[in-house]
Amino acid sequence: MIALFFAGCAQQNPPATTDPDQNIQGAETMSTATVANKDTVKVEYVGKFTDGSIFDQSEGRGPLDFNVGKGQMIQGFDEAVVGMKLNEEKTVTIPPEKAYGPVSQDAILWVPKEKMPSDINVNVGTQLMTSTGMAAVVVDMNADSVKVDFNHPLAGKTLVFWIKVVGIQKN
Repeated sequence: MIALFFAGCAQQNPPATTDPDQNIQGAETMSTATVANKDTVKVEYVGKFTDGSIFDQSEGRGPLDFNVGKGQMIQGFDEAVVGMKLNEEKTVTIPPEKAYGPVSQDAILWVPKEKMPSDINVNVGTQLMTSTGMAAVVVDMNADSVKVDFNHPLAGKTLVFWIKVVGIQKN
């Protein structure tokens, strides 16, 4: 009787897979899964200007995690990852229209000096933060006013990204 009890308990379930490419849904393996809108992806990246100088990268911070097509990334970056596979790498060039837009002259304003924060020594190049959290930089000054640029620092720039997909969560 005791032997039967132990025999029943010793029945083994099918072995759990340790294959990292197996997709739980079983529809396709992760090695063949491609990134689609609404998926959550993790990417490693290096962002450069067209002259090759680096302005941003994931190295040292870990992969960037975002939901594709949800507006969390610039349009060109979102579009670039769609269709990529796990561990695939590519380099894409993103024009300003699909990045941070063109430089808008309407976002460059002359502001009276008395409207500037009194606790900051304002000079050309000074970075400011508005009460609404908007970033700006001082680009010119005269005796009475300060010229402030509210454009995103990458506005008007063509950006080049090396991207590697290191994780895909199908949604």
